[in-house]
Amino acid sequence: MTFRQWLSSFVALLGVALYASSANAQTPGVLYTWGSGTSDWFKNFGAGTGTLSNSGGALSIAETSATPGTGAAWSDGFNTIRDVAPFTSGCCGGIDVTGLSSLEFDLGQNGTGPVNVQFFTQATPGSNYIALGPDLAITPGVNTYSVPLTGLTSDQIAYMRTVGINIRDHVADGNLTWTLNEIRSVGTPLTTRTIADHNGGAADFDGIICNFDCGAIGGGNGGQNNSGMAVVAGGVQWTDLGGGPGAAVTWGNGTQNAGGSFNARPVDLSNYTTAIIRMKATGIDPSVFVQYYMQTGSGFNFQAVNFGNLPADGQYHDVVIDLSSITDRSFVDTNGINLGAHASNMIINVDSVVYTSVPEPASAALFGLALLSGFGVGRRNRIAR
Repeated sequence: MTFRQWLSSFVALLGVALYASSANAQTPGVLYTWGSGTSDWFKNFGAGTGTLSNSGGALSIAETSATPGTGAAWSDGFNTIRDVAPFTSGCCGGIDVTGLSSLEFDLGQNGTGPVNVQFFTQATPGSNYIALGPDLAITPGVNTYSVPLTGLTSDQIAYMRTVGINIRDHVADGNLTWTLNEIRSVGTPLTTRTIADHNGGAADFDGIICNFDCGAIGGGNGGQNNSGMAVVAGGVQWTDLGGGPGAAVTWGNGTQNAGGSFNARPVDLSNYTTAIIRMKATGIDPSVFVQYYMQTGSGFNFQAVNFGNLPADGQYHDVVIDLSSITDRSFVDTNGINLGAHASNMIINVDSVVYTSVPEPASAALFGLALLSGFGVGRRNRIAR
């Protein structure tokens, strides 16, 4: 049984009973509250016009269309994640709601009857427009409306650049004032998330790029990209050149869309306590030093956990990382591994990158040992596929 098969089975047996403490974003929570200002919301498209303001802690859209009741679409900024701390307007890319089921909008208008509204997102760095379910009839007064996320692909739900409301024409009602009190993400959080498995064929890089010390990748061009890497037998592979520091690679949010643009890569990993990177090194040196790292927050704060020495024995090992010392995991711009210097060339293979709040029973007690010594858990061989 491979590691991913074991982990899926184990999670299915334990269910949510071992779910870790809650946090923001991918764990369901508030996205917008409009504590002050308009939180980077704007008119996105449509013939109608209006004025945005903050009305006592809510977003107010007062229509001003020359033909009263002409519809228009309104949304948050394309680089705004949400307006609750630690985020600010215009910050950091898109919303990651992987594993969640729906969004809730507390929305209303001051007319005398219902008006149809299409809720939508524009997802992936390409800003693909996706309707979140069918139009809903929005009644006078503020009420809660739930819209599903089920129509999104995994890449889209990992990077929703904007969310918004497309108010349909309502000429019979004239110009209205709309009130949006709050937006929330809703659902049961994942206990395990696979960022990368490289199982989709030769092009399945899962967004991996070299982050720094990129000259260490044989055949690469030295840039922040995946040149010099290949997907081989369901894992990503590269030659890490000897005689200098090893390469530092990152998977971002695990989507093929991430490319080299760091603002396209934010991922919420606050829901997880452990990272497990299944990898192997092959070479004449006895081992290679492995450091796990994240860059978090809008300042790309570099935080690292030293795993220690991975044997260069050509066998897969699990690099198990306790994430408790890394802060601000609700916004992770990069997450990956940084290899130490080694004298001779090494072939590096990474089979999978998995985040979990469900520890492997045989490994749970050894997390601290791995961090202190670099041995223990990481030395336990697994059968290569």
